[in-house]
Amino acid sequence: MKIYFFKTECQLNLKVPFDFFYKKVIFHKMKKFKKFIISQKIFFITIFTVLIFDKITKSIVKNTFYLGESRKVIGNFFRLTYIENTGIAFGILSDWSHPIKSILLFVLSIFALIFLISIYIKSEKKFLTQLTFGLIFGGAIGNIFDRVFYGKVVDFFDFGVKNYRWPFFNIADASITIGLIIILLFANFLEKKKSKKLKRKK
Repeated sequence: MKIYFFKTECQLNLKVPFDFFYKKVIFHKMKKFKKFIISQKIFFITIFTVLIFDKITKSIVKNTFYLGESRKVIGNFFRLTYIENTGIAFGILSDWSHPIKSILLFVLSIFALIFLISIYIKSEKKFLTQLTFGLIFGGAIGNIFDRVFYGKVVDFFDFGVKNYRWPFFNIADASITIGLIIILLFANFLEKKKSKKLKRKK
C-alpha cells in the first residue's frame, strides 16, 4: 500500500509541473504558430500552389516525352521541349562541368533563399508582398528539391522565332521571374510616389 501511495505521489508531483509547462509554454507557442500561419496564409498557399503545379508539370513531361523531344503548341513560336538542366534558371551554367558544380549551386541556392527570408521578415506582410515572395520561394524550393534529389532540373517551355530561342524554363523559373518583376515594378512605383511627395513639399 505504501509503495502504491509513493508511486501515485510521484506521478502527481510530475503531472502538475508538466501541465503547467504544457499550458504556459507549449500551448502558448502552438497558439502563436497557428496565428502566424493564418496571418501568412497567402504566402504559404502561393508556395504550395507553385510546388504542386511545378511537380505535376515536370512529372507529366518526364512520363510522356522522351529526352530532347519537342512538340509544337503554337507553331514554332511556342513548343514543349523536354530537356534536363544541370545549371541554374534558364540553363545558365549548364555547360560548366566542374566536379564541385552541384555543391556550389546548392550552396548558392541556400544563401539566396536565406537572403530572401531576411528581406521577407523585414517587409510589411501585405497581400502583394505575400503573393510575390510566395511565388519566388515556391519556385526556388521546387528547383532546389530537384537539384538535391536528382542533380538536375526538368525544363520544357520553349519560346522563340525561327533560330532565335529563349532559354528553356519551367513553372518554378516562371514563378521566380514573375515574383522578381512584381518586386521591381512595385519598387519603381514606390520610388515615383516618394519623389512626387518630395516635389509637393518643395
